[in-house]
Amino acid sequence: MKKKLQRVLLIRTDRIGDVVLTTPVATVLKTTFPGVHVSFLGHQYTAPLLEMYQDIDEVLTYQPEKLHRGWSGHLLLASQLKEKEFDAAFLFFPRPALAFALKKSNIPLRVGSGYRWYSFLFSHRVFEHRKYGSKHELEYNLSLLKPFINTFPERIQFRFKIPSQLETQVKTKLNETGINKSYVVIHPGSGGSAPNLSIEQYISIARRLSQDLSLQLVFTGSQDEQVLVERILKEGKLNRAVNLSGLLTLPELMVLLKDATLFVSSSTGPLHLANALNTPIVSFYCPSPPCSARRWGPYHQLDWVITPNVEPCKDCNPKKCPHNNCLGTLDTETILEKITKRLQSS
Repeated sequence: MKKKLQRVLLIRTDRIGDVVLTTPVATVLKTTFPGVHVSFLGHQYTAPLLEMYQDIDEVLTYQPEKLHRGWSGHLLLASQLKEKEFDAAFLFFPRPALAFALKKSNIPLRVGSGYRWYSFLFSHRVFEHRKYGSKHELEYNLSLLKPFINTFPERIQFRFKIPSQLETQVKTKLNETGINKSYVVIHPGSGGSAPNLSIEQYISIARRLSQDLSLQLVFTGSQDEQVLVERILKEGKLNRAVNLSGLLTLPELMVLLKDATLFVSSSTGPLHLANALNTPIVSFYCPSPPCSARRWGPYHQLDWVITPNVEPCKDCNPKKCPHNNCLGTLDTETILEKITKRLQSS
């Protein structure tokens, strides 16, 4: 162990999956520095999941479109952070305005990437290129702790805890929609963050799961993905499936995922939530390094990822994919075989 940390700020201001893969940093800090106070700065829409993480003491909200807009807004953020008297801050998703705010806040230990033009604003720089995908995103996040920690736990933990009252409320709500037995969650959208199966593939998979295995299917997604889910249900004639897309808050989604028999999707934020809640997973990933399972897969469940057997592209651009969407080459039988094995093993 090197310098003892007492008040630490973790900063991750992008999407749900990215934030989930950063939360174990708080657990490692708590394990290494007993009594350390850990705050987490994130977007407002990720705050509910951060508030349910046991090793985060305080959740701070980043508002770049409102309160913290522009340089004046980031000066305000710096003033707010200065009042907290942090002795260390870790910036996992590097942005110049946030690096500037950290410098102006007079936090003495500021850790970030060494490969940005504004890296001089950090007191400690970590030289790793994440775009090459040589290890998992969670492990890249932990690398920022190396200036202060010599050894890491053998098994990295996610420590979310859902309040029992919330669980009871959500289960009552789910019962009202007809979800009263074991169920499989299918999340067919990806928010455009990664390659995905086609609608036809999801329809084929869902039909077989419903008809051949008699499984209760629950579809999830954002409000923007409601049309996608409705099309899958209509064209697949999935009359017994439940469509919850756009109907759940983030905490409610977490309860649904926690109690699911299986979660099926491509690379997406809810997949990382399901994995963090120890829900069995089958997922689909492009082999290209920037978006591969090696970097973005479900940590602890990488054996249940299906990747097409194609030559990986150096950079993944779905619009210019030489395979016309490599995930489209996956056949239904291969996917169903994997799902069946996963159900049998869990």
